[in-house]
Amino acid sequence: MLNSIKISAIVHATEDEDKVLEAIEFFIPEDVDEEKINLEVVETEGYFRNPIKIINVSVEGKEAKKIFNHIIDLIKSDERNINKLKKDLHLRIEDNKFYVRFDKQKAYLGKCKVMDGDDVIRVVFNFKIFSPKNKEEKVKEIIKEYLSIE
Repeated sequence: MLNSIKISAIVHATEDEDKVLEAIEFFIPEDVDEEKINLEVVETEGYFRNPIKIINVSVEGKEAKKIFNHIIDLIKSDERNINKLKKDLHLRIEDNKFYVRFDKQKAYLGKCKVMDGDDVIRVVFNFKIFSPKNKEEKVKEIIKEYLSIE
């Protein structure tokens, strides 16, 4: 059972914060109650002391489930996404969490591309697993079922 979702992205000094927010919004369906979305923007410094902002969006409960289903549909819209997740699913699950990174530029253009790298939108799906043993296996089963993969 899905408990919460956290979506985050870094806004570099050379980027437009509104465009990065639009890219994040691509992963949030319109029927989600905006009042249930927690948005936080943290101003900090990058590795080379350059100013950056970190946008964090967190959602819990029913609204998180809507976002989860929407993101699963986006992932399933491109076979390459499925193949990538199938290949390295075990690397994306830790304890009761499932981690996926998406291409930030593509998201802004309305396309879903699972990727690894730095210029990404990070999504963490947090599941409520009641079984004390092997939470990772349970999360893997859930993701495989939703993505229809073996």
